[in-house]
Amino acid sequence: MLVRNSAFWRRGALLVLAGVFAAGCTGPGIFETKNVAARKGLNKDVAARKGLMKSIGKTWKAVKKAAKADDNKAAGKASGELYKLSGKISKVFKNKGGKSRSKPNVWTDKGKFKQRAEFLAVSAAVFSQVHSKSGSKAMVSKGVKNIGKNCGGCHKTFRAKKKKKM
Repeated sequence: MLVRNSAFWRRGALLVLAGVFAAGCTGPGIFETKNVAARKGLNKDVAARKGLMKSIGKTWKAVKKAAKADDNKAAGKASGELYKLSGKISKVFKNKGGKSRSKPNVWTDKGKFKQRAEFLAVSAAVFSQVHSKSGSKAMVSKGVKNIGKNCGGCHKTFRAKKKKKM
């Protein structure tokens, strides 16, 4: 019979606490958009959009890095995450407001904007399910280029250029 004060229980409790601590200290936090909004004085909708787009950017970099290193499994996993994130794009751009680099046509041409977001999601899904599992460098390269084309195509149409700091 195990006693509560035994080494087994103490180690188990320590492992659980270590896991909880590690989970709380890694990755974007649950309240990241609220913290970003508070720090930068942003509208909560703008903070949510910026948070999502930063996550998409980081995930996109992970896809490219893994594909360049010929780690198709990691590239496929990252593009699966990119698919999930890109599915949220049209939801976070529902409300106009706040200062951001979004052009007004995001809201005036919602159909085209949603279609572009869906193109990105589909290209990420196809890469995750087909290109990354093909074992062919040419297929992986083609898939990465397709994701980049769909991501960048939206930027050209719906995002203003960054203002240069003087």
